[in-house]
Amino acid sequence: MTMTLNVNVKPHNMQAPQFAALVIGAMFVSINVHASGGTGEYELDWPARGEILVYHSCGCADSCWVAEVRSVRPKTVRSRLRCDCEKLYFSHPGRSRERIVSDSCRGINESKNKPDAIRRNMERLLQP
Repeated sequence: MTMTLNVNVKPHNMQAPQFAALVIGAMFVSINVHASGGTGEYELDWPARGEILVYHSCGCADSCWVAEVRSVRPKTVRSRLRCDCEKLYFSHPGRSRERIVSDSCRGINESKNKPDAIRRNMERLLQP
């Protein structure tokens, strides 16, 4: 998330300490926004027609994340695979409770191609 602070202030109308306080305050706002973690949602490759695989990070230097297979219309969640920085969880929202499928997310998080590793795991878990 990027935040832009538009302040219509002319520095020559302010005393130096006031201007410095304004600049330092804006820097703290910027730092807090970027430190909160998480990313926007990204669509990953998914072979099933009428469905999409989406991913977003929630922190832990991208070790906390959620991936969901959704129907295109309506946008209902079919399945969810997530990592809480340590353990890997899988669920079919509305049909089954979330369960731990691995005590570690390392295999996915340290993969050379993380999106592909997520897709492969999701496909494996969705097989009957």
